[in-house]
Amino acid sequence: MGRGLNTGSLIRNALTAFSAQGVSMLVSVVVTLLVPKILGVESFGYWQLFVLYGLYSQFFMLGLFDGVYLVEGGKRRQDLDARSVTTQYALGACMQLAIGLAIALLAVFTASSAERAFVLFAFAVYLVLYNLALALGYVFQAVNETRTFSYSVMLDRLAFLVPLVVLVALGVSDFRVYILFYLAAKAVALVYCLWKARDILSAGLYPLSKGVGLCARSIRIGIKLTVAVVADTLILGGARMLIDSVWGIEVFGEVSFAFSLMSFFVAFVAQACMVLFPALRQSSDDSSRRAYTLMRDALELFFPVVYLLYFPGVVALTAWLPQYADSMRYLAMLLPICAFDSKMNVCSATYMKVLREERKLLSVNVATLIAAAGVSFAGAFLIGSPDAVVLGVTGCIVARSLYSEVWLDRKLGVGASPLMVTELVLTCCFVGLSLFLDTLPGLLMYAVLCLAYLFKGRAIARSVITQLKSALFKRGS
Repeated sequence: MGRGLNTGSLIRNALTAFSAQGVSMLVSVVVTLLVPKILGVESFGYWQLFVLYGLYSQFFMLGLFDGVYLVEGGKRRQDLDARSVTTQYALGACMQLAIGLAIALLAVFTASSAERAFVLFAFAVYLVLYNLALALGYVFQAVNETRTFSYSVMLDRLAFLVPLVVLVALGVSDFRVYILFYLAAKAVALVYCLWKARDILSAGLYPLSKGVGLCARSIRIGIKLTVAVVADTLILGGARMLIDSVWGIEVFGEVSFAFSLMSFFVAFVAQACMVLFPALRQSSDDSSRRAYTLMRDALELFFPVVYLLYFPGVVALTAWLPQYADSMRYLAMLLPICAFDSKMNVCSATYMKVLREERKLLSVNVATLIAAAGVSFAGAFLIGSPDAVVLGVTGCIVARSLYSEVWLDRKLGVGASPLMVTELVLTCCFVGLSLFLDTLPGLLMYAVLCLAYLFKGRAIARSVITQLKSALFKRGS
C-alpha cells in the first residue's frame, strides 16, 4: 500500500459499474412498477419471497471465495495461483450442487403449498447458478478487473429485461414464468464468467488433499466476512420474514414493495464498494485516509437531499399503484436506510475489509442483527404493528452506521464529521413530516430544513467540491 489512488482507473471502473447498475435499475423499475400491477398483491408477494431467499445464497459458499477475494485482493491476474483458484472453484461447485439438491428435496417434502414449493425449488437452482458466477466475480474484483464483473451483471440484467418486457406487454400473470426467465438470465451470466475466466480455469487442479486444505484456509479467512454480509441482509430480511409469518403474504407484499423501492438506491451506491476495495488495497495509508474523509463528507451532504424525492414520488406511485398506497408509509420509514446503510457500505464496511478488520465488521453486524431481532419481535408480538417492526429495524441500521463511523474515525486517526448529529436530526424530521403531514406541506417544510442543513455545511461542501475537481482532472497513472 505505497501508492496514491489510480484516479483514472478508478473512475473508469466506477463508470462501468454504475452503467451496469443503471441497467439493473431499469430492470428493477419494470419489476417494481409494472409487474405488481399485473401479478396482483399475492402473486407479487411470492415473487418477492423468491427474491428474498435469493439474498441468502452467498451464505452457502461458507466464505470460500470471500476468502479468495481477501487474500488475492490487489494482485494482478498474472500473479494469481491459477491452479489454486481453479481447484477451489471446482470443489466449491460440487458443494453448491449438493446443497442445491438438498434444498430441492426440502421443497418437495416440507412446503406448505405448491407456490411455496416452487419458490424453494427455484431458489435451489438460483443458488447454484448465482454462487458459481459470483465466485468468479470475486476473482475478477480481486485482480481489479471490476469492469469484467460489471459486464456480467449488465448481461444478466439485459438477458432478463428482454423477456420481462415481453411478459409485461402480454400481461402474463403467473409469477412462475418470471422466475424461470430470471433463472435463465443467471445461467447466461455464469456462461459469460466461465468464458472470461477460461485461462484461469484451464490451469489444472491440485490433488484433492491439497485442494481441501486450500478451501479450508479460504473458508477460515472468508467465513467472517460471509457471516457479516448474511447478518447484514438478515437485519431487514428477518423482519420481512416475520411480517410474512405474522400478517401473511399480502402485507408482506406491501412491505416488500417499499423495500424494493428503497433498494434501488442502495444497490446503485453499493457498486462503489466493488470498485473501491482493490484500489484502496493498492494505495498508501495517507491516500486512503483522504479518500475516506472525502467520501464520508460528500455522502453526508448528499444523502439528506435525496429525501426530497420521496414527496413527488409518493404522489406518482400512489396514482399508478393505488393498491400499494399503504406501502408509501413504509417507504417513509425505510428511506433513512438509503442514507445510512449506503454510507455504511461505501465507507465503513469497505475500509474494514481493506484494514482486514473482518472480525469487527462481523461483530457490528451480528450485534445489529440481535438488536433488530429484538425490536422486530417486540413490534410484532407486543405492539402488534408492522409499522413498529419497520421503524425498529431502520433505527438499528442507523445506529450501526453511526457507531461504525465513529469507530473508523478513531481507527484512521481522522477528525469526526461535524455534520453527523445534524444529519441524524434532519433524518428524524423527514420521517416525522412524511408520516404526519400531507405531501405538499411536508415537502415545503423539509425543503426549508434541507436548505438550512446545506447552509450549515457550506464550508465542507466547498472543500468536497474542490477535492472532487482535483481528483477528476488528475491524470490516472
